[in-house]
Amino acid sequence: MSNRSCAVAGRFYPRDKETLNELLSSFIKKGVKKYNNAIAVVSPHAGYVYSGKTAGMVYSSVDIPDTVIVLSPNHTGLGYPISLDPSEKWETPFGWMESDTTLLKKIKQEVHEAEMDTSAQLKEHALEVQLPFIKMINPNAKIVPITVSGLPYPLIQKLGKALAKMILEAEKSTRKRPLIVASSDMTHFESVDSAKRKDMEALDRVKEMDTKGFLTLIEQKDYSICGVYTISTAMEAAAEYCRLKSSKPKVELIDYTNSGMVTGDTDEVVAYAGLIISSD
Repeated sequence: MSNRSCAVAGRFYPRDKETLNELLSSFIKKGVKKYNNAIAVVSPHAGYVYSGKTAGMVYSSVDIPDTVIVLSPNHTGLGYPISLDPSEKWETPFGWMESDTTLLKKIKQEVHEAEMDTSAQLKEHALEVQLPFIKMINPNAKIVPITVSGLPYPLIQKLGKALAKMILEAEKSTRKRPLIVASSDMTHFESVDSAKRKDMEALDRVKEMDTKGFLTLIEQKDYSICGVYTISTAMEAAAEYCRLKSSKPKVELIDYTNSGMVTGDTDEVVAYAGLIISSD
């Protein structure tokens, strides 16, 4: 099996370990509310100078367990609709991270449509930019890297149920619940007001855990939320997990920012949301 080297270090985030550590330390906040029952989070994936504040709020608000399922959108068009990356190790400036290849194989057994594939992540940034946050907070964390694109709702539901089953099994055997990270930015290249209006409309569907409504809204109105399938999969996984545990999911928006807050350009921004999906 191959290892996956950094593809966007030095562009989306610092390659130098000390510089990166200093930057992430400014994003990770102490004393913020902790969501001990978190099942999934939504974290942005732009360059850290733009979205690092929101990502930092997300990672400050949860404990990072030893297994993190990272759902990545596909910006390159390479690979399959569901690509399970079999790379055994992933490079970060903080050192190599291991992948939980055993869980990847279990997902493949449950979801036959998924393919073992490294091409989807060859040049992809959306998954890679999550790793330094995870590695810094929990150096022992293993990842389960999944890339999703263009999925119909039944397949999102199938993948979500498979992930919920894996989380429940892992929780029973280790007493530690794996965490899902859905990597996504929000509306792209519109005014601040337009982006916020569209994003809040979409996030209302997420807060209601209405996966079909969320998908339909974005697909019919052609909203530019790049992680529509990562967020949808996380929603379905959380809903199924809560159903199996006889609990209810709760969604909270903990941060919402945009690139204009850094650049000063409010006419054409990319927006970023930090979300926590937890069980009651």
